[in-house]
Amino acid sequence: MPADQGPGISSLNPEATRHAMAAIPTTDILQSQLRPRLAALLEVAAVIVLLYAVHGVLRRIDSDMLVGPFAVLVALAFATWLLWRRGVTWESLGFGRPTNPGSLAGWTVALFLVEMTVPQLLRGLDLPPQDLSLFADLPGNTAKYLIMLIPVSWGTAAFGEELLYRGFINRRLTDAFGDTALAAGLALLFQAFLFSLAHAYLGARGMLNAGCLALLAGGCYLACGRRMWPLILAHGMVDSLAMTMLYLGVAHAG
Repeated sequence: MPADQGPGISSLNPEATRHAMAAIPTTDILQSQLRPRLAALLEVAAVIVLLYAVHGVLRRIDSDMLVGPFAVLVALAFATWLLWRRGVTWESLGFGRPTNPGSLAGWTVALFLVEMTVPQLLRGLDLPPQDLSLFADLPGNTAKYLIMLIPVSWGTAAFGEELLYRGFINRRLTDAFGDTALAAGLALLFQAFLFSLAHAYLGARGMLNAGCLALLAGGCYLACGRRMWPLILAHGMVDSLAMTMLYLGVAHAG
């Protein structure tokens, strides 16, 4: 050994050296993996808390049916800001320009037809009918019907809820759970659970309906290559039909 060099690594205990050299990199790797996952989970929690906080405050002031849509708009604006600060766009989450009209139409029609069967299948369960009291003044009220049909059913419900739950929340939950196939499955279940809670005003049957529809929409999102448009269009069609039936007075509470 040259005189100007100290004892080499080989003169140390090899096992101790290996552990000493691996300790710091392993810690750094764990931190680099956990930080983004924790950040994703905190973003989801912040959006959900804001959604329910705005909804709760407004509900104490007024029980109008437009309270929920306004809360969705506030939460969606906050989610958009969270995406922007990370340099992420809604287009990267599947809200880009449709490139295959045939595929879009196929996925949309298929999802719509499947979603329409859910209430029929759930009627066999021993659950009370949906609570439609929030829509008590909708039958025959053309002005309110148009509001519920266009800015609500197609605006905050079809676009707003799909972007918020199946886009932002679903994506960030997948990131939080590790961005694997298992993570995607867990995110699918959790976003459906959160979506069902948001429809508690419809009662137990309404929550179950909403949860099943969220599972179907989330499953379609994964199956069609994480594209938002089939979900948005099918959601708008389902809600438009429901609002029209309520307006005409032929909606079934079940």
